[in-house]
Amino acid sequence: MIFKKNIKVLELQDPLLAEALVRTTVPDDVKVVDSRTGAPTLRVGNIILHSIYDPVSEAEAWVQYNREKFDSVPAVVVFGFGLGYHIRDMSASGGKEIIVFEPRKDILRAAMEHIDLTALLPKIKIVSGPDVPRINNSFEILDHKPSTGLSPEYFKWLRARLMVLRKMKKGLRIMVVGPIYGGSLSIAGYCAKALKNLGHTVDFLDNSFYKKAFLGIDKITSNQMHQDELRKMFIDFTSEAVIARCADYRPDLLLALAQAPLSGSSLMKLRENRIPAAFWFVEDFRFRAYWKEVAPFYDYFFTIQKGPFFNQLKDAGVKNAAYIPLAASASAHRIMELLPGELEKYGSDISFIGAGYYNRRSFLTGLIDFDMKIWGSEWDMNSPLSRCIQRSGAWVETADIVKIFNASKININLHSSAYHDGIDPYGDFVNPRTFEIAACGGFQLVDRRSELSDMFRVGEEIICFENLSDIRKKIRYFLDHPDERAEIALRSRERVLKEHTYERRMEAMLRFIFDSGYEPPVWNTEIEDVEHMIETAGRQSELGEYLCRYIDKGKICIDDIIGKIDAGKEPLSYVEKIFLLMHEMKKVYLKR
Repeated sequence: MIFKKNIKVLELQDPLLAEALVRTTVPDDVKVVDSRTGAPTLRVGNIILHSIYDPVSEAEAWVQYNREKFDSVPAVVVFGFGLGYHIRDMSASGGKEIIVFEPRKDILRAAMEHIDLTALLPKIKIVSGPDVPRINNSFEILDHKPSTGLSPEYFKWLRARLMVLRKMKKGLRIMVVGPIYGGSLSIAGYCAKALKNLGHTVDFLDNSFYKKAFLGIDKITSNQMHQDELRKMFIDFTSEAVIARCADYRPDLLLALAQAPLSGSSLMKLRENRIPAAFWFVEDFRFRAYWKEVAPFYDYFFTIQKGPFFNQLKDAGVKNAAYIPLAASASAHRIMELLPGELEKYGSDISFIGAGYYNRRSFLTGLIDFDMKIWGSEWDMNSPLSRCIQRSGAWVETADIVKIFNASKININLHSSAYHDGIDPYGDFVNPRTFEIAACGGFQLVDRRSELSDMFRVGEEIICFENLSDIRKKIRYFLDHPDERAEIALRSRERVLKEHTYERRMEAMLRFIFDSGYEPPVWNTEIEDVEHMIETAGRQSELGEYLCRYIDKGKICIDDIIGKIDAGKEPLSYVEKIFLLMHEMKKVYLKR
């Protein structure tokens, strides 16, 4: 009866775990017995998980012993569930995120059969497996010693993973490598800013510094073979510059954006030095095939497309790949109050921003009878579209793009294609303009994409068009219904700011990296994080307790410790003797 009540509550929290416990049987060596006070306790083999005398008082003492750590953070991770006495007592304080790891389902089953946990289960999360769940806050680890003694290897592994997670939550040193030029250059900048906003230390390697020199290669010689060789030499130079920068910056992670100038040989150097490298391929894999040359060298590969791309990545030897769609930068793409002169300059009934790809030239020609402005480069100034093209087809900076999105009544968003007359019938990924227009509070008509409905409620938050006839009807309708335009634009903006910012994308990326077994590189440094050392040694160990006296310093080196040891005082502790020995060995090593 108790078991059924507990399982019914657990099903609401974690149906998979509830189902697993229903299938679990309790072996003969797991026994629930009465303590001296009558409260049940648990014996597993020769190990008693709770006091045989008074498990309730023991749990209260355990909580009191861990009170300082418990009170210092908004979340606690507990190693071991047992019958849950210590968890129940701890949860009584309220207001804490509590995650309990218990690898043995037979123990959880025994607890569910004998203890009424219906009030406790909604307050906690129980994990019984190899996955480390999302922990939203800074956390401390609390050991239930009898439980960790039953599964020492599991909890050793888990502690190591949580130490990596804690480091990531405190902030990594991340190098972001951008391209020399192109659309992903601005995305690289947005990624760097988002990572900073998330608390990481970021070094943005802006390779646009080399743009003039790189594009100037065509002027050096007209021989294609010589041009290709010079470009290869240039990429080798910029790649080596990244390696040199890594040696100085000592990143925990390198994130490269599409077209970043990194050669395979340089990526091999990163791997040899165990510097984790991630790549965000923010382009169409069908149109840009260079990914095949670099993808196998990256530890983590992120795409803006699903489906068949992942099969090709697997065939190419990519082990850790994930789908991360594009986004908007809330600080760059925003609602603006425009002056009357700006509204006249940037405004129109309909506008389009982007390069003059074949399908766009063909499609937009069918809209020239509207009040339309076209912004961007690579347009034919001798075509019927020329009267709509602004600034003679010059490149448009982000600051002006934001004004255009704000000033236009309707923003046309047609994804590029080099092969179709209009809409790509096989279009899947969603371009950055989709999110950027929405973040600016602009109304848009976008060509239908297979992945768009995963991000917006089509028809309520965003409006799609199917062909030229359809978009002409919708332009006329929404020009005549400004209030409806405004409502849809507002809903679209709310969705983007909530779910589709670069901060959310970077969080998802780092989570995948962690889940894929990320380990930060070990740089040759004498300064260490005190908290990490304490957790590695074990807080209750002799070394861990000794290091706790330095907790306020954050980071220390061996000289800091030696400076606090009075070598003339007797007796020295075992830990102090070890540090003195290490210090002497260091002096001998440096002398040599």
